[in-house]
Amino acid sequence: MVLDPATLTVTFVLLSAVLGLLLLFSWALNRKVTALAWWGSSFWLIAIGIGAANLGHGQPAYAVLLGANALALLSYGALYTGCRVFNGRPASARGALAGVAAWIAAFPFIASSQGYRLIMASLLACAYSIISAWELGRHAKRPLASPRVAVVLLLGLAAFNLSRAGLGVTLTSVSWIDAFASRWSPSMALLLVVFGSTLAFMLLSMAKESIEFEYKQAALIDPLTGAPNRRAFMRNASRLLAGLEGRAASCLLFDLDNFKSINDRYGHDTGDRVLTIFGEVLASHLPERSFGRLGGEEFGAILSLDSRAAADLADRIRHAFAASAKESLDGAAKATVSVGCATGAGLDANTMLQRADEALYRAKRGGRNTVIAA
Repeated sequence: MVLDPATLTVTFVLLSAVLGLLLLFSWALNRKVTALAWWGSSFWLIAIGIGAANLGHGQPAYAVLLGANALALLSYGALYTGCRVFNGRPASARGALAGVAAWIAAFPFIASSQGYRLIMASLLACAYSIISAWELGRHAKRPLASPRVAVVLLLGLAAFNLSRAGLGVTLTSVSWIDAFASRWSPSMALLLVVFGSTLAFMLLSMAKESIEFEYKQAALIDPLTGAPNRRAFMRNASRLLAGLEGRAASCLLFDLDNFKSINDRYGHDTGDRVLTIFGEVLASHLPERSFGRLGGEEFGAILSLDSRAAADLADRIRHAFAASAKESLDGAAKATVSVGCATGAGLDANTMLQRADEALYRAKRGGRNTVIAA
């Protein structure tokens, strides 16, 4: 099969431009995923760079080689920056432009040698591919599946560029391998057409999965305190109890003392601040997914602790909350919490909450700001 270089080059340029538009359009529909704008720009930059260098007649001029490869490397920088932004990290102008700066600085010394130009451009592209994969794998904040596939693709891109750098040093006797050491070839264009489409699809999948994950999290998180809501708490508690296989667990039920009076006297802003402070205290004392806001000023936690350890933990939380509220509110309001503890084995979450509620009722009747174990 004979592959026409000009046709494949035009195909690659047009496909990259279309994929870039698709990514930019997706970003326009949901501005929260800023990474899509970076990734869309990356596809457009590679399309312009490859098109400028390969759609003309004959050997490109000095300025064209300099500018076209700079755009191609800038596209890798935009790809890397998009990966950073996707993980909630700030965009790095230094990281995005480092490859371009290195290329411009080295170009006067390598302009006359295709081999050296190939090595330089390929090694920079390889480095960007590796750090993009590292960014997605190392700094991921969400347990998503799509970024794992993207990491594999980016590592494959790094291996491709590394092999091209090696071919810049020595050629083989196999024509289709040597084709990848040239400035541009039909084989390379065909490979990048397939790879570019696959990568763009995975980037869109990452954005879609990220949005769906945020919606699911929003449905399970109390927006004021950042703690899991009642639905999430009951789900997490059921999983914990099922995993204990009949071993003892303890339920802590917290109720902020005189919370209605605080709201009435100091205003809802102060009341919201009290709830936020208590949520922060729980997050600093309890394992993730072990606690939640059940409603109003009531919070719960289920832990794999015996009764004594659970009561001691509840008392530390009680003291920490009183101290933190006093410091944060500057004495404007006195905030305390009452706690009911219940321990049992082989019980479901609802039963444990009922028993802890009975102990909490006794704590309230006994004067508040205390811990009572059932």
